[in-house]
Order: sequence, then C-alpha cells, then structure tokens
Amino acid sequence: MSNPAQHQNNHAIRWEYAAVVGILAIWISMLSLKIGVGLIAGLAIFALTRFTRRGFVYLLQPHINKFNGPFMRGLFGWLPTFLTTAVVAAAVVLLGIGVNSGVRFVLATMAQQGPQLIEEALRNLNSVTASLPDAIREHIPGKPSELFRMISKDDSDFVGYIRSFGGASFFIFLQFVFALILGVSAALMAPASPGHSGPYKPLAQAWLETLERYVRCFTLLMGAQVYVSIWNTFCTAVFIYGILPAFEVVLPFRELLLMFTAVASLIPAAGNIMANTLILVLTIRYGVFVAMGSVLYLFIIHKLEYFVNGYIIGRNVRASVPEMLIAIILGEVAFGLPGLITAPVTYAFLKMHWQRWGWV
Repeated sequence: MSNPAQHQNNHAIRWEYAAVVGILAIWISMLSLKIGVGLIAGLAIFALTRFTRRGFVYLLQPHINKFNGPFMRGLFGWLPTFLTTAVVAAAVVLLGIGVNSGVRFVLATMAQQGPQLIEEALRNLNSVTASLPDAIREHIPGKPSELFRMISKDDSDFVGYIRSFGGASFFIFLQFVFALILGVSAALMAPASPGHSGPYKPLAQAWLETLERYVRCFTLLMGAQVYVSIWNTFCTAVFIYGILPAFEVVLPFRELLLMFTAVASLIPAAGNIMANTLILVLTIRYGVFVAMGSVLYLFIIHKLEYFVNGYIIGRNVRASVPEMLIAIILGEVAFGLPGLITAPVTYAFLKMHWQRWGWV
C-alpha cells in the first residue's frame, strides 16, 4: 500500500513543477516582449512593499487585536495597508528624484571627462601592444574615433540601446507606472505573514510559494550586488586616492572611474571584470610594478567579496561564479540588457528548485 503522506508530497511536487514552468514562461515572455524594465521594477517594488507591510503588521497587529468591536478592529486592520502604500509611494517618488539627479550628474561628468578617459585608456593600451604583430595590432583601435566606429556598427547592441533610448523613454515610463501599480497590488494581496497557508487550491498554493522563492532570489542577488558595489567603490577609492598617491601615482579621471566602478559592480560577476580591467589599463603607463600591484590589490578585493556573496547567497543557492557568468552571457545574448540583469536571478531560482527536488 502507498503511503498517504508520500502520495500527497508527490502531488505537491507536481504542482510545484507546473508553477516553476509558469514563472519561467512569464520571464521569457516578458523579456521577449521588451518589457524587462517593467519586470525588474515590478519585482523591486513587490519586494519593498511586502517587506514594509510585514513590518507594519508585526508592529501594529498586537495593538489592533486589543479592540473588541469588529468595526474598530476592521477599521484599524487596514492601517498597515494604508501606511505601506504611503511609505512605498513616497519612497518611489524620492528614489525617482534621486535617480534623475544622479543620472544628470553622471551624464554631465561623462560628457566632460568621458572622451579624455577613453583616449587615455587607448593610449596606454597601444603602448603595451606596440610589440605585437601587425596583423593583431591593426584590429586594436588606436584613436577614440576608431573605437566609436568599431562600436557603431549596425549589429552593436550598445549603440542600439543608445539610439532607441530617446524614443523608448515614454514606453519605459509606462512600464514603471504599471510596475508600481501591479507590484504594490500583488504585494498587498499576498499573505502578510511568511509561511501562511490559507484555503488555497493546490496550484494556487504552489504558485504563491514558488513566487515567494523567485522574489527571494531576486532580493538576495540584488541586495548582495548593492553590498558588492559599495565595497568595490570604497576599496577602489582607497586605492586610487590613498595607496597610489603614496607612491606618487595619480590616476586621471578618478571621479569618473569611481562612478563606473559603482555602476558596473551592480552587474553580477561580469561587473567586477569590467571595472578591474579599466583600472588595469589606466595603470599600465606607470610601469610594470604599479600594474602588478593593481592586479594584486584588485585580486584581494575580489576574493574578499566572496565573504559577502557566501554569507548572503551561498547559504541558500550554491551557484558558482562560472555558472553565473554563463547565465549572464546567455541572458544578454538572448534578451539584451534586461536579460543580463535578470538571468542570474532566474538561474538561482531554478537551481534552488533543482536542489529541492534532488536533481543536483
């Protein structure tokens, strides 16, 4: 005779399979329809709203339970929802103002220092590649105009992003608006307490639990990348403002280099490589020992980041850096910039379930 508990567990696993496939299909569909920005914003707003609501419920629920009348209890029962909506709306407005100011500052700095930074990097790179064979050296851009000509081909995704940004800005704004409405609404409809199991049908129950895990992976990875970005930016600032000047090495465009490090470090795995490569190229001209010292320092920073990622992610999703890099490359090739950002989250979500099912 079959064990009823085992039969029920197998039945739940089948519904969980369906929920995972459903979320994966939604992810692919949204990125294929070019609404990946809305997906990222919706997940962030959902996570923020859910966290804020649970905090208010935890703080206010004991006081609400003191009311005896059903009317007063029902009236004040809406207080966490009202406060959550107000706080999230205010946070989104303030974040929008801050992002707008930050983007303006970054664009102004890039307009002033960007061309000189590229020219400096190319000059240093050409000084190193001077001894290479002509067949290889002719493919390396020697001037900023040649670099721009190289990346301005019709098949360049980067230029495609820049060209389409102005025309797509209104569409992106609409995505943010719908992401705000749907993210807040979905978070307020979800159970206020983690692990809550209401009178749901099997598929609905599996869907809620699986969606909870996807949001958890998103929060873990994005939160870890914020810590990594802060850590990288701080260590880079110490290096270029403190350590290098002590050896009479003053890098040009240090402010722009810090901005690039902060932004690039938000990209899992690949961002560190981009920022470290730029620092290495800028220090080559100061000699072999300075370049090797930069490599050693950046290597130590990169290894120390494993403590952050290991503490935040490693306990929940055992995904190595090569696995994440493969997910990033495939996501970028298939879906562009939104795929580059969300592919590691989706891969971590899938691997979490593969571990639950005993596949890996």
